[in-house]
Amino acid sequence: MCFHPRSDITLPLMEAAEIRAVIDRWTEIMSELGQTYQWVQIFENKGAMMGCSNPHPHCQVWASSFLPNEAQTEDKTQRDYFQAHGVPMLLQYEEMESQKQERVLVENEHWLVTLLLPRRHVLRLTDLTSHERDSKFAIHLRPHFPPCLQPRTLLTPHP
Repeated sequence: MCFHPRSDITLPLMEAAEIRAVIDRWTEIMSELGQTYQWVQIFENKGAMMGCSNPHPHCQVWASSFLPNEAQTEDKTQRDYFQAHGVPMLLQYEEMESQKQERVLVENEHWLVTLLLPRRHVLRLTDLTSHERDSKFAIHLRPHFPPCLQPRTLLTPHP
């Protein structure tokens, strides 16, 4: 899937509405393929170093009828934690980071950034509300990040 009609525009250079359109399309793809496949992964494949033959900014989709090993391990760990504590691990982590405010770079109503963490239990992109999709990338446009941590800098094109 190409992100933009212009071949020199990548996600970090796109406007919020353009990024939102990409997120909406990713959500549609995940929803469609998720009806048939157990695992759907969308990833950017950029640069010759990564085997990219198309210089136009784009992503690829990988879908399979099984969970990859790493995803199986993460799923089991998260399920075990939930069984033991009655709350999703990452949601509890988000609450702790929000209270301590030691490593929080930025936050809004729906997201907290140490890692980029949703403020509610979300399994996949298709679970995001319209407002959450908007605010996910609004958080990337925040001007008060230190220059070295500007999300647009972190999203700068790399392979």
